[in-house]
Amino acid sequence: MEQNEKDYNFFRKQIILFQLREEGGRIMPFIRKRRIWWEPVPEATSYVIYAGRDRNIFNPPNFLWEATPGIISKLISGKTELIIPDEWPEFPTEPATYYIGITSRDEVGNQSDPFLSQGVFKFKSPAPPSNGGIESL
Repeated sequence: MEQNEKDYNFFRKQIILFQLREEGGRIMPFIRKRRIWWEPVPEATSYVIYAGRDRNIFNPPNFLWEATPGIISKLISGKTELIIPDEWPEFPTEPATYYIGITSRDEVGNQSDPFLSQGVFKFKSPAPPSNGGIESL
């Protein structure tokens, strides 16, 4: 990351914190968002994103698309990315490795086999320090 981009990100965060204080809002912990993306498929009219903690549920004999037990899904139209947790508030908040399956869907509802990826998701911040202060030296 270039220095200009780092500076921009720092000042952007400061402006957001200032706006929260000015509006009387509570300053929330910083939670890093995750972007799930995929390459577009010309024949697809939409995509379905699946998430689960067990990689085996995505194996062909176990995967039943939306009817697969142990996974959640979200239909996506008109784009090839999803920002978690903003655009999928139902995504689990329990810290874990999640397997993400992405299928292409056509105009009649046919779906491809899933493209599978995985990542560590954690949408909870650690606790703040329990004590601290400022001292003159």
